[in-house]
Formats: sequence, C-alpha cells, structure tokens
Amino acid sequence: MSFRVGLSSDLNNGSGGFSWGDIAIETLAPLSWEFLKPTGRDFTPESVAGFDAIAFSAPGVTANSFASSETSPLIIARFGVGYDNIDLAACTAAGVALTITPDGSKKPVATAALTLVLSTIHRLHQKMNTATNSQWNQRLNGLGQGLNGKTVATIGLGNIATEFFRLIAPFDCKRIAFDPWKRQDEADQHDVTLVELDALMSSADIVVVLATLSPETHHLINRDRLSLMKSNAVLINISRGPIVDEQALIEVLESGAIAGAGLDVFETEPPATESPLLRLQNVIATPHNIAWTDELALGMGTSAFTAISAISNGQIPQFVVNKDVLETKQFKAKLAKWQ
Repeated sequence: MSFRVGLSSDLNNGSGGFSWGDIAIETLAPLSWEFLKPTGRDFTPESVAGFDAIAFSAPGVTANSFASSETSPLIIARFGVGYDNIDLAACTAAGVALTITPDGSKKPVATAALTLVLSTIHRLHQKMNTATNSQWNQRLNGLGQGLNGKTVATIGLGNIATEFFRLIAPFDCKRIAFDPWKRQDEADQHDVTLVELDALMSSADIVVVLATLSPETHHLINRDRLSLMKSNAVLINISRGPIVDEQALIEVLESGAIAGAGLDVFETEPPATESPLLRLQNVIATPHNIAWTDELALGMGTSAFTAISAISNGQIPQFVVNKDVLETKQFKAKLAKWQ
C-alpha cells in the first residue's frame, strides 16, 4: 500500500516542472507524487479521489468537493496562509485536514509588505512615470515621505505583522496595532502598543492590513474608518481585498483625503480594467503577487511537504487549521492506516 500524493495543476508549469520554480519537492522523499488533472476553480470528487494527500495553491473547497470520507484525501496542504476559499466544515465532515504554511510565508510576505510601504510613501509609481515620460523638470512633483518618525500601524498582529515590525526596527517609528485576539503583554515583546481600531486609523501615518478575511473583517475598513485617516496617511493592503471597502477607498484617494495606497489585493480579482485604482498616481497596484519570490516558493513548498510527510508516517502536522477534524472518526480511520 503506497501513500499517494497529488499536486494541483496550478503548480504545473506545463513542461513537467513547477510554476513556482524550486518548491523543495525533495522534502517529499521517499514519497512519490503526480500532478492532478485540471480541476477548475474548486476541487471536485473526481479530481481528489484516490489520493491520500494533495498539495495545492489556487483551487478552493466547497461542500461538493468530497463525495465521502472514504474517497477523500487525509490531508490537503495549501501553499499560503489564506483559506477564505476553503469550506472548513466540508473538510472536517469528510475527515480532511487542511494545513497552511505560516512558517514558509512569514518572512517573504513581511518583506513584501515593507516593499509596498516604501514604494507607496516614496511615490514610486509617479516617479517611474516621470522618468519614462522624460519629465525631469517635474521631479519635485513626486516628493515622497520618509519612514523615520512615522506612526506605523498594522491591523492584525500575527506572525507576518510581528515579522514586519522586526524588519522596520532600524527605523525610528512609533508602532501600534489593532488585534482583538492579542494581549498587551504579547504585543510588548515586539515593542508594539495595542489600540482600538478607530484610534489606530486616526493616529497612524501608515496603516498595513494584515488581517485574515472573515465575516467579521469584511469591509472592516469602511467609509467611516477611512474618513478618520490623516491627509498624509497611506493605506497598505497585502491581505485580502474585501477587508477594505474599495469604493470608499477610491473616493478618499481621488479627493486627496489620504495621501495614497499600496494594494496587492482587490475586492474582485482581477479588478475591472477601468478601475481608478489602476490609474491613480497615488496608488501602487500589484496583481496579488508582490510576495511571489523564490524565497516564498521554497518556504511554502518545504512547509506543505513537511506536513504531508508527517501525516504519511501517522503523525499530526504542525499547522492544521481545522483542528476539530483530528477527533473525528473519519479522520482517525484514514490516519490509522499509516500508523
């Protein structure tokens, strides 16, 4: 009896290699693996049947993704930390453990957040246009802001946010965060002061959205909260687009009520080609890929395949999201075959 591992088709570059480059596939050894057939937007029962583990990036999970616990995988290991397109209840009902890769994503995503901060406050978009349009006589129109002396805030104080604060340690910044799940003694370890969200929005020069998308965080940054921001402030979103009310954001950017925004994510992806967010000079926009580097690929692959290797030996992986699945008879029955 062999432990079958499948890799979703979005990880296939079409030539037998990997779309992400080096994803540390050797971490799976001695397990063998194969690419799944294209599944479309979501996994289907046919696409996952017969596999004990699946590593994936793009596909989602719905209530119709698994036919039964007997034919569903033991584990699905996602490249990344977001799982808003994964029906956790469906996974648990089918005895499927979902794992994510916070250890592999933390440093590269935090670095990407800092990249977006610096690009936005330095007005990189406008400066590039000035150079490419040979408008050197207008260079002062692109005067940006420095990071030193600013109040920098994160919405969320998880692994990525704390790493982000570590990266900006050399800068002379005041550091604040909003996270209702954290205590001040935890924030103290990172020289961060926890504040209420409205206080954060009104006092920060730089607001970095690093929260997960949930019903509670959908449009957490709405018109009222955007109106609290200072005129020199910028908003950075590298988490999930729907956390920010996009139309309200467009309004404050077009009116000059805030200085700018750095966006790697949008409410609808891809955004409409006529979206003002793609043409405004005070916006840095990237296509939900600013963190995509060789470092991220290697880290996510190592983490996802480590989880699969562990469960193939009857061990519980470290980063299981739906922990309640571990106590279900469906999961236990499948795990027992490998213990």
